Amino acid sequence: MKTKFIGFKSFSLMVIAVFVLSSCEKEQDVVTPLSATGEQAAKGAYWEDDKAFDKEMQQVINSMMKMMNQIEMTCDPDIDFANMMIMHHEMGIKMADIELKYGHEPEAKELAVKTKEGNQASKERLQAFLAAHPTPEPLSKAQCKLFMMEMKRDMQQMMQCMRQVRDTPDPDVDFANLMICHHQGAIAMSNTELKWGDDEMALEEAKLIIEEQSQEIIELSEFVNEHGVPTNKGKNM
Repeated sequence: MKTKFIGFKSFSLMVIAVFVLSSCEKEQDVVTPLSATGEQAAKGAYWEDDKAFDKEMQQVINSMMKMMNQIEMTCDPDIDFANMMIMHHEMGIKMADIELKYGHEPEAKELAVKTKEGNQASKERLQAFLAAHPTPEPLSKAQCKLFMMEMKRDMQQMMQCMRQVRDTPDPDVDFANLMICHHQGAIAMSNTELKWGDDEMALEEAKLIIEEQSQEIIELSEFVNEHGVPTNKGKNM
């Protein structure tokens, strides 16, 4: 009886072992190499939105810079500044719209609304200036060359800044960093207007742009510093 009991016990343990092994194998069968949720977590919480954000943002930047490079200059600093800044503001408005479409952080979206409203208001004032000043008063040929070189430099520096922005998995951070470059471009162009322009209405607008967008740069920088910069993507814009 003792021998039979031991045999039965051994048999029972074997059955249990087979059952456990079978259960483990079934669990292993349903494990995928990397689930969609796992892939998303690996790339970042907002990787799908970020992918769409990057594509649309690049299209806006390329389109606006092409238009600004093709604009017909008059060599009247006030009129050229107004025309260039209107396009610049349109670019900023579209960038803000992309952030509002794909962003998640309330603070970043509030900053997008603020810059959109500021750009729209400045654009309307500049359009009113152009309507009241339809006839250019060009600089001399030598002065025109210097003025246009400085305006071109301002745009190139803005684009270089944007190209150097590190692309992260977070559209809010990307928006803030790109908008900082955008505002720096507006400030540079406004300083060029203050150097070469002479119409009081255009000069006052340039001063207002410098004041408002300098403050927004501070707020955007504070957001990036407080929010942190994700690092699991490393390519530039």
